[in-house]
Amino acid sequence: MGNSRLTALLAALALCAIALFAAGCGDDDDDGAGGGDGGGGQTLTVGSDVPYPPFEQFGESKTEFTGFDVELVEAVAEKLGREAKFVDTSFDTIFRDLAQGKFDMVASATTITPEREKTVDFSDPYYLAEQAILVKEGSDVKSAEDLADMTVGVQQGTTGQEYVEEETEAGEVRPYPEGPDMVTPLRGGTIDAAVLDIPVAEKLAESQPGIEVSAEIKTGEEYGLVVQQGEEDLLDEVNEALQEIKDDGTLNDLYEKWLEVEAPQELLSATHEAS
Repeated sequence: MGNSRLTALLAALALCAIALFAAGCGDDDDDGAGGGDGGGGQTLTVGSDVPYPPFEQFGESKTEFTGFDVELVEAVAEKLGREAKFVDTSFDTIFRDLAQGKFDMVASATTITPEREKTVDFSDPYYLAEQAILVKEGSDVKSAEDLADMTVGVQQGTTGQEYVEEETEAGEVRPYPEGPDMVTPLRGGTIDAAVLDIPVAEKLAESQPGIEVSAEIKTGEEYGLVVQQGEEDLLDEVNEALQEIKDDGTLNDLYEKWLEVEAPQELLSATHEAS
């Protein structure tokens, strides 16, 4: 064999080796977000706005997560043969971050709304939600009508903000990054009231002196887990896992642990069709 032919053969073998190495490395996306194939064994990366107790909160450090939504998603991930990994993300940008593939799912006490369904897809509901008015102890604000001409705090980007802006005569709507951020302004009189989800308002009133829940607001909301539009395989698998969790009592256990009530019976068979 001549030197030129030997050189060509060695070069071809080297190219094959490089191609095989690249193929072996390039397909490993076990830890990557936005995979979207619902495959078992992969990490399920989940965006969540923390803290928002009792749904999401930090554990002993800001790298540990706990709460109703966290344990729910961990149960879903177990059904899928995956491991949930949570990423603390501002609610104001959480759907944009999901669309950009920063994670596979959002689990952040997220109300299913037609407006949000223009850009993301929702699972079947796992929680029935209402809003509440949080005030300084002794406040005269006892209903949504009493918010007229008041300065009202809300969490930015939430349905609580939408409700106050669209359904009340509030004088000023003042957005805050997180629900707990409204406690100090309430105590100090910077805002007259705050509107946020009932369980969150109740937890804040229990843990923080000087504030109380003055009224509930019936809005008929439902929470769902959120995936990128078009991720039909993942959405189907999540819905199947959710139904198993409803059927085997896991969802009721989470209700009793984190919300101290039983799961509503109508929720156990509730489904959702995209609008």
